[in-house]
Order: sequence, then structure tokens, then C-alpha cells
Amino acid sequence: MKDRRQGTENRRQKKRVLIFTSIERAFYSSIIEYQLLEPIVEVSKNSGNKFIYVGFIPITFWFTRQEVWKSFWAYRKNRHRIKHWLTVQGIQCNFIPIIFPIRHKDFYLRIPWLCLYLLNTLPLLLYIIMRYRVNLIHVRNYPAAILCFFIRSIFGLPYNFDMRDLYPEKGIEAQMFGKWKMERGATSNGKWNIQYTWSYKLWKFIELKLLHSASSIIVTSEPFKEYIETIFLTNPAGAGFLLCSNLMNSTNQTILIPNSVNIQRFKPNLVKRREIRVKYGLSDKFVLLHSGAFGTQQDIPLVGQYFLKWKSLKPKDAHLVILCGTKKYLPNIRRIIEGVGVSKENYTLLNPIFDEVPQLLLLGDVGLHLESLALATPYCIAVKDGEYLATGLPIIVTKWLKGINGMIKKYNAGIVIDPNDKSYIQENKLLENYDKMSENAGRLVKECLSLEKCVEKFNELYI
Repeated sequence: MKDRRQGTENRRQKKRVLIFTSIERAFYSSIIEYQLLEPIVEVSKNSGNKFIYVGFIPITFWFTRQEVWKSFWAYRKNRHRIKHWLTVQGIQCNFIPIIFPIRHKDFYLRIPWLCLYLLNTLPLLLYIIMRYRVNLIHVRNYPAAILCFFIRSIFGLPYNFDMRDLYPEKGIEAQMFGKWKMERGATSNGKWNIQYTWSYKLWKFIELKLLHSASSIIVTSEPFKEYIETIFLTNPAGAGFLLCSNLMNSTNQTILIPNSVNIQRFKPNLVKRREIRVKYGLSDKFVLLHSGAFGTQQDIPLVGQYFLKWKSLKPKDAHLVILCGTKKYLPNIRRIIEGVGVSKENYTLLNPIFDEVPQLLLLGDVGLHLESLALATPYCIAVKDGEYLATGLPIIVTKWLKGINGMIKKYNAGIVIDPNDKSYIQENKLLENYDKMSENAGRLVKECLSLEKCVEKFNELYI
């Protein structure tokens, strides 16, 4: 009888957890698969909980305008691959088309689009929750979280808020919620000149509600965590809101889970490194490699200008490699890089699919994560940081990237630079300690950024 009661109690404690994303390209890039689904798959093996993944994806995200049919069939193949993988792991998977927003840049929902988005998606999410009898939601990003906020307000269903970024500030950087510039250039001593819109003000109000009503909050860096803790100190109870003034959490926990990297996928390989460098004619070059998206438009010339500094230090050897996964951006990147003075023979611009990235990173000697000072820069740890380090590349980051800077300094796994510094002190430091920094890069990943460490943190929530 005791065993039977214990078994009944265990079944009661099991949860049906909805993993929910919205307006993200869940089958277009590897971000959702590697940073969300892969850790959840590992957690599901031990938790005993039932996990269901649902992604709301605007219909215009199911193809690209440049190659409608080719991209549609390619994305369809990738959707089927992800569904099969999750099904085998016991996780139900649903990619659901939604009407709004229509344009990709409207991921940052201004007030009219926000209203249409809520009308389009809120009934749909409610149906999914009832169909799968969900009793907990893991929600990623603000547009998805606002739906969960209303669901919690009406039905009391708890959610864990995986923030990923500062959505209102990134909306300003994208010129969707206002305009911004630094009055005295990209320096930490300057002052922001920001023209806010009502959309930005509304999302800052919504942000406060999302944080206070969440059961747990997931952030990617220590500065990000400090930002959230400051919000709770300055707004301990949150301002009341008509649907949930009585549902504000006083016991939110903020959990730090950096973007992780699978060290079985990204790893040093001297044999493949020699082969691919021969293939691209870079055997005798010192390669500075940038992978992934640029934070803002200003970061493209920043990379080009910083490369020219290395070119003056190593005039015969220095070569720049840029990996960009979005084909339509290539002409603009090429124009800007050449516009700052980088000659065609001194850089290589590639357009890989994400499965090719682990091998192409072997082209590099160092990884570049150079961002000018923007509104969300201090809180950033990018996915590419872990990928560089896991591949054995020391990393070069700008001083404003405080999310990763502390780790780089603590482990001596790269250098932190000021783009306005004309000296070569940091660059010479990297060259003199290159082998040690490369070794330290792997140690940093294993101790802080590996998939295994990420899963340990997720286990705190779901086991």
C-alpha cells in the first residue's frame, strides 16, 4: 500500500510542460534547436515530465522572398527532421503558422501589430493549453511571454520566462521603437540621445509585468541578472494591472543560463583544420574570423577597421574571414568592408548553412565578437562566443560586452579591446600567449558554457 501511495504521489508531481516560442525562426537557423530544444531533450530523459514544443511562426517566415520555392522545400525538410528527432525523444512538436506579423523586422511589435498579434495568437495558445492539459509553460522571448502573461492572469497557469535579450532596447536598436545615437561616438563616456516611441514605453511597462508574474526568470549573463535584480529592487511589487494585480510573484527566482555550446559538435581538430585551410588558400595566414549576425549596422565597419589594425601589425599574414548565414546581407557586408579599406584579396566572405559552421570555424586563429556600444550590448553573451572557444579559438571582444568580458579575463582566453586604442598592447599579448589562451578557451567552455552545464541549470527547474 505504501508503494502504491508513493507511485500515485509521483504521478501527481509529474508536469506537462509546454516549451513555447513565437515569431522565431525555429527551423530557419540553429538557435532554437541548439539553445532550447537540445537542452530540453537532455532534461526530458531524467525529469519524468512530459514536454511539448510549440512554435508560432508567421507565414512569411516559412520561405524567403528571394527563393520562395527553394527555401520553402528546404525549410520543410528541416521541419520534418526536427519533428522526427523530437518525436523519437518523446517530445511532441508543432510548428504553427500565424498571420501576424508579416514582415521579418516586425518581430519588434509596434502597437498596431501587437494588437493584431494578440487577437491572432491568444485563442490559439489557449486551445493548445487545453488540448495538451499543460500545467507549466517554458516561454522564450517577449512576444511569446505576453501571451503567457494573459493566460496566467486569467487562469493562473505559471510560466518560466526565458528572456534571451532586452526586447525594448533591441527594438530601438532596430529602429522600430525609436531612434538612438551616442552623442560623443561609441564611447562609454558619451550620453545616449534616444527618441522613444509609445511602443517602447508600452513594452517597458509590459516587461515589468512579465517579470513580476513569471515563476522563474532565465537570463544569459551576470550583468543581465543584475539588471533584473535592479528592477525588482526599484519596483518590488509592480504597478497593478487590471487582470493580474493579485498574481504578482514575490518569490521570483532569476537563473543564470548562458548560451551553451555542444562540445561534441564544436571542437578542435588539427587534421580537418589543415585540410580546410588548404582548401581556402589560408595555410600560411593568421585568420581573424567573424561568425554570425552583426549586432548593429555600425558593427560591420568596426570589424573591418579593427582588421586593418591587425594588417598593419602582420602585413603579410593577416586575413579576415566572415561567415554570414543570410545570403541577402552579403552585398551590404562586402560593400561596407571594402568601403573602410579592406582589399578583396585580404578577406573571405562565406554563406554557410549552420551544419557547415563547426568545420568553417577551423579556418580561424582567433574569433571576433566586436560590437560598438549600443543599448543592449552590456548584457550580451552571444552564441558564437561559446562556439569560438569550444573550437579552440581565443576570442577578441570589445570592452562594452560585459556579459562575456569577465569570463575572458578570468580564464585568460582572449583579449578585451577598446576600438579607439591605437596601441598594440593587447594584440601583442594575444600573440605572446596564444597557445595558453587556446588551451584556456576549452577550459572556459567546459566549466561555464558547455551543454552539460546548461542542462544542469535546466534540471533545477524541471527535476
